[in-house]
Amino acid sequence: MYKWPQGKLIRAISLLLALVIAADLAFNGAWANTSTSLGKTGAGTLPQLIVGIIYAVLAFVALVGGVIAIGFKQSSVDFLIEVEQEMTRVTWPASNELIRSTAVIAAMIVVLGLVIFIVDWFNLKVLFETLYGSRS
Repeated sequence: MYKWPQGKLIRAISLLLALVIAADLAFNGAWANTSTSLGKTGAGTLPQLIVGIIYAVLAFVALVGGVIAIGFKQSSVDFLIEVEQEMTRVTWPASNELIRSTAVIAAMIVVLGLVIFIVDWFNLKVLFETLYGSRS
């Protein structure tokens, strides 16, 4: 691969992500349907499991193929290397600053929700009922 020693963390994360997605597709697509239908007569559970495994393998092959295809493209690898280098320069907020920022954002969401509720109520009660009369 192009510049293999650099950017190996990003490539490892991408491969782990591909594994997680393939496992999730296999579990939720096949095993969940099979386990819920086992309490029934059991008819059709084996074909569901086989189809789920086939889809999981195909998804895994597609994801790994995509990661490998991107890995051989010079601009993609350069981008991932630059992202990894930039992440080492990021300064993360302290816990008290993070809590304060989260509280401000939560308060603003509540205020914005109230403003939208008031405007909606005004539109419904005042404008709609004034223009079209009361609802029946």
